[in-house]
Amino acid sequence: MRALNRTLRRAIAALTLAGSVAGVGVIAVASSAAATQTLAATTWVNLRAGAGTDHPVLAVVPPGATVTATGGADGRWLAVDYQGTAGYISGSYLTPTASAGDTPPATTPDATGSAITTSDVNVRSGPGTGYAVVAVAARGTTVTTTGTTSGSWTQVRWSGDARWISSAYLTRTSPTPDAPAPAASPSVVGQVRTTVDLNVRTEGHLGAPVVAVLPANSVVDVTGATTESFTQILHGGRLLWISTKYTVPVTAGPSATQPGGVAAQVVEYAKAHLGYPYQVGSKGPDAFDCSGLVAAAYASAGVLVPHSMTTQATTGTPVALADLQPGDVVVWGSPVTAVSLYTGDGQLVIADGPAYGVRQVSLSSRLSWATFAGGRRYVS
Repeated sequence: MRALNRTLRRAIAALTLAGSVAGVGVIAVASSAAATQTLAATTWVNLRAGAGTDHPVLAVVPPGATVTATGGADGRWLAVDYQGTAGYISGSYLTPTASAGDTPPATTPDATGSAITTSDVNVRSGPGTGYAVVAVAARGTTVTTTGTTSGSWTQVRWSGDARWISSAYLTRTSPTPDAPAPAASPSVVGQVRTTVDLNVRTEGHLGAPVVAVLPANSVVDVTGATTESFTQILHGGRLLWISTKYTVPVTAGPSATQPGGVAAQVVEYAKAHLGYPYQVGSKGPDAFDCSGLVAAAYASAGVLVPHSMTTQATTGTPVALADLQPGDVVVWGSPVTAVSLYTGDGQLVIADGPAYGVRQVSLSSRLSWATFAGGRRYVS
């Protein structure tokens, strides 16, 4: 069984590479390799009555759920059984489950610390994306760490078992014994009003965890403490931070610059499709590529935007990095390699390739490795 599983993984890896070179990007698994094997869904994926998107959807398989290959393959589609229902699933969204020999040995780890998830993140059976997803930890979840790491993965205790989470999505909490004594209640020196839906962070920088979201036009108390781009507030009895750029003095009254109309609908559509799979040439409703997500988001607000990266990168009004507003399109690379939607407070939503699908990332993190090629505004 273990050898057969390894054969399956090698077949998938080889065919994925072949598909990438050909520009197709799909996986086809031979029926002899797939027969009786257990596979896990890598994202939400449709179980269809036949091998193709023109066949009816029988069920929707969630991330991490397992299916059994029944031995048939039709191009990139695998014949599988899911909870007693026979159908077909695209091999692009399936991965072999780890064999018993590949599972990390620790099953009842000792608790040595804790960490907090910085976004919704997969909990896996082993230290790598090839292992099955057993759960999804919501952003802000506190998990117990065992002190064991493997490369960029941290072992955690999840429902009593040893599981793994990518270290990139964890932040350490301060040990309770070393916590400083509570400071005296700070003085409130004034109030500000938020101009957009605004993330509330534990510290005054974009890398700090988000603990709440203030709706546009919320009035909050400020202490007078600031960083280069953040203002400290007193919220729910805690000292927290919000972006100064999206606040005005409370005497200014409700903001007229908050995203509304088309921009608000574009942002709402993009956020509503977080977690959807990536598919080249698709603009929904079940999957998207990067320009397809932009086109679909604007179409939801009644604005026609061509489904083309190069066209999206050259139409509309040019916008500088410092002047981005919610709903603006952010262009990457020269020549263009990707487009994304700015959603406010330093955040982007992008259909970010087959490995990630539609996800939210910070503008600053993408600027650290990708070339900003300009912003485009399609509505005033």
